[in-house]
Amino acid sequence: MLGLPECSAMTLRPRGAIWSSNWLQFFPPRQIVWQTVRLPIAHLPASLEGLRILHISDLHFRRLYSRAWNMLLEKIVANPPDLILITGDYVDSKLNPYPALPLARKFLNGLRARDGIFGIVGNHDDYVVAYELSDTPVTFIDGKRILAQVRQTPIELIGLPGGLRFDLEAALIRSFPPRDQTIPRIVLSHYPDHLRYSRGLIPDLFLAGHTHGGQVCLPGGIPIIKHDALPRGLTHGIHHVDGTWLVVSRGLGSTGLPIRLFCPPEVIEMELTRGLYANDSTSSRLNA
Repeated sequence: MLGLPECSAMTLRPRGAIWSSNWLQFFPPRQIVWQTVRLPIAHLPASLEGLRILHISDLHFRRLYSRAWNMLLEKIVANPPDLILITGDYVDSKLNPYPALPLARKFLNGLRARDGIFGIVGNHDDYVVAYELSDTPVTFIDGKRILAQVRQTPIELIGLPGGLRFDLEAALIRSFPPRDQTIPRIVLSHYPDHLRYSRGLIPDLFLAGHTHGGQVCLPGGIPIIKHDALPRGLTHGIHHVDGTWLVVSRGLGSTGLPIRLFCPPEVIEMELTRGLYANDSTSSRLNA
């Protein structure tokens, strides 16, 4: 992270767990890291000062349910954020999502947010999954632009297609209207490297998942395999890139081997504040 202001983390640990470790975990997760960061946004309306957004990604539900997910839901219900934004992969099986759908539905139905829950699908989902989960509180916005009313103030949400990496077409990006600086713009993408192809949207926040932070990492959280075309240092965490806050979640689940090493599952809570990023000289720049 690049000198981020007021960044902190806490770990949700179920009581009575037989065995729990933050550096090594097997699926389903035994504990979850709750990251909190305060992000300055230029031109943020005064009514949105202190806005809380919870970013959730890559649940990868299978057939088992963890007490850690219940702890996460309890924390959310106790103090709901203004918005919950989900960047895909609700289930793990690409061939047969149906056995995992009841667990995904149970979790999503337990979420609470003051002004809405919005999401897109990921590469382990297809649009059938979005249809099957349409009876949950999640509003799916794949390939859409909406103006969500948050604290009676509009926020622009753009959902990029997440089913396949190549579902994102230049024509879709061109179809969105020019940026209105008076309205915060947030882009949801399953893939972090879609930032490279959509940066003309000039979002304040670009939320992504997919990489799992590497899932199996070297000590220090250095990903061995990054599953993304962005530089290795941008495949997880919070970064200021080309004037945009890029927020890449390690996600909650796992795929392939049901294991996480030096890469614990997480959710990320962002509190927005009015202002400019003080360390813009350390911001990253993407090549064309």
